[in-house]
Amino acid sequence: MDKNEIELLSTLYGKIVKDLIERNAKYFMFKQTIKWTFNYGKENSIIAAVGKDNVIHISLFSVLDCYLKGDLYTVEYFLLHEIRHIFQNIIIDEYKGGKEVPIETKLVKRRIFESNKENYVRALDDNGKENDNYFKQDIEVDAYAFSLAVMKYKYTEEEIKHLYVPTQFKDNFWDIVNDWINYFKKEKL
Repeated sequence: MDKNEIELLSTLYGKIVKDLIERNAKYFMFKQTIKWTFNYGKENSIIAAVGKDNVIHISLFSVLDCYLKGDLYTVEYFLLHEIRHIFQNIIIDEYKGGKEVPIETKLVKRRIFESNKENYVRALDDNGKENDNYFKQDIEVDAYAFSLAVMKYKYTEEEIKHLYVPTQFKDNFWDIVNDWINYFKKEKL
């Protein structure tokens, strides 16, 4: 694919990503603008990732692949997941800056520990296999629960039944998802 084709795809699919972000802004619980960019790696298994700079790096080819399959739900789901990580990063930064935060101190400290580069457990191990410990991290449980709750709140079970939910998550995960859904209902989002 040449540079002009990539630019054209970036423009076309950028509008889709921008729309997905804007349509979900009421769920974010913060007002900062979501910054994002496409990356052009051929690895389609990772749709999006956010760095400490709070910029979401989205795989253009993953978005293209999902779009061609008629599955923007998966793109939206993983965007919401990464946006939740931005919220976590904001809370951590505010806490470190001495500000009062709307989350228990114990939980914030745990998230600080887990998000530290030396402590963070990646989704795949050195052999490319799914790493169970990744799913035991509070920051990941929180991000998956939040993103799934938004999707379950907005869409029918049939529309989103294919979304990836790690099998490592147990009952407490579903309790968190349901708590979020109840919160969205209460707030009439």
